[in-house]
Amino acid sequence: MALADIQEKSAEERKREKRLVHLTNALSRDFLNSKLIKSKTKLYKDNADYIAKSFLDYLFFEEKKEMREINDTHVQHFMLTYAPRKLTFTTEDAKKFQDILSDLLIFLETDGHIKNGIQLSDTVKEHNRSFLKLIPKMTKASTRKTKVKNVTTSKKKRTKKVTPEIKVGRNDPCPCGSGKKYKKCCGRLV
Repeated sequence: MALADIQEKSAEERKREKRLVHLTNALSRDFLNSKLIKSKTKLYKDNADYIAKSFLDYLFFEEKKEMREINDTHVQHFMLTYAPRKLTFTTEDAKKFQDILSDLLIFLETDGHIKNGIQLSDTVKEHNRSFLKLIPKMTKASTRKTKVKNVTTSKKKRTKKVTPEIKVGRNDPCPCGSGKKYKKCCGRLV
């Protein structure tokens, strides 16, 4: 392969990625403004935005598929493999995951992007129990009282809550939902 072919291919790939990032943001915005989500709480909308962008990023950048190619296998893999490893959920957020993802798929069908949204929504409902089992549960001790690590400073004692760190790879999509790679977004801050 000649150098010109490699440069052309990478330019085409950059154009595709740019187009898909814009599409992800537009679809997420339209989904949040849809009738399905508009009357929900702010917390629900924030979770819906995070899940919608994460699902579309998974589809476009991990699987390298277009919207019309989505099928049951993609939804199942997203729920049972990708989301539990790559996304951050509280136990309460995980319980809303099925509703949000189902609403997103139905929205995509009613908006004319896919033709099998209801079938895919049924797939989400089938795999919800397995998905919830994969999300780490908080123990009773940790729900009542979080572990505290003492950090001493000059003249004062401060306590700092210890939260489990989630490992994000440099080239993984940023967990903030921007659609960028972690190293180009929040990874710069580290």
